[in-house]
Amino acid sequence: MKLGFIGAGEMGGAIIKGLLKSGWAKEDIRASVHSPEFAQRVAQEQGISVGTDNRQTALWADIVVIAVKPGVVPHVLPEIASAGKKPVICMALGWTVEKLQAALPGWPVIRIMPNTPLALREGVTLFAFGKQVSAEVRQTAEGIFKRLGKTLELPENLFAAGTAVSGSGPAFVYAFIDALAQAGVGQGLSYNQALELSLQTVVGAAKMVEEEKISPAELAQKVATPGGCTAAGMEVLQTTGLETALEKTIAATVAKAQEFAGK
Repeated sequence: MKLGFIGAGEMGGAIIKGLLKSGWAKEDIRASVHSPEFAQRVAQEQGISVGTDNRQTALWADIVVIAVKPGVVPHVLPEIASAGKKPVICMALGWTVEKLQAALPGWPVIRIMPNTPLALREGVTLFAFGKQVSAEVRQTAEGIFKRLGKTLELPENLFAAGTAVSGSGPAFVYAFIDALAQAGVGQGLSYNQALELSLQTVVGAAKMVEEEKISPAELAQKVATPGGCTAAGMEVLQTTGLETALEKTIAATVAKAQEFAGK
């Protein structure tokens, strides 16, 4: 299966990196990027063939993966339109199945929203499928991204919400880890000490949520013994409005995603 990436920046590069880690053959991945200089850099970093001709990359590929910024997509689609009606996977924010199908009539188009932990094969990819996508193509597309983490099909009216939680979510988690570490620094730890503690705590807590058969809220209650230091901290979290802050964060992210989609 030959994958042709149109764009290999932050997200496209993360997917390529994850696929190579999963054992995907380097000779079965090609990319087309905006400049010869960036092509050389990506080729050196990833060890794959990289050029600047989008049409040639699309012609070569069995599946085309569009990994450019939303504003670049209108320029890319005409370039690949003569490559034959093959599956196209697009991750550009706001590019709905309907928009893609209008630009590529009769093509099997797939909308996704991945996140950068795919590079470590610990990502999440959201899927929405066009009507032209066969069961076989659907299975193949999902199989590619299951090598990189978890996948979830969502109706497009929930895509913005899913994007806010999983697509943008890593940035919010990074910010939380940094804030937790900075709070530790405020109590006398070095930043390196506090960051190591914060990072492993988040990793361990996430695994507990994944493994245990109870909700995160119940796990928090189990740790916060009444009258103890954790309970004292949890009371501050609640009174200072952690939930409200996250609700507003997700709402703002959803609103921006919907704006890109023209809704």
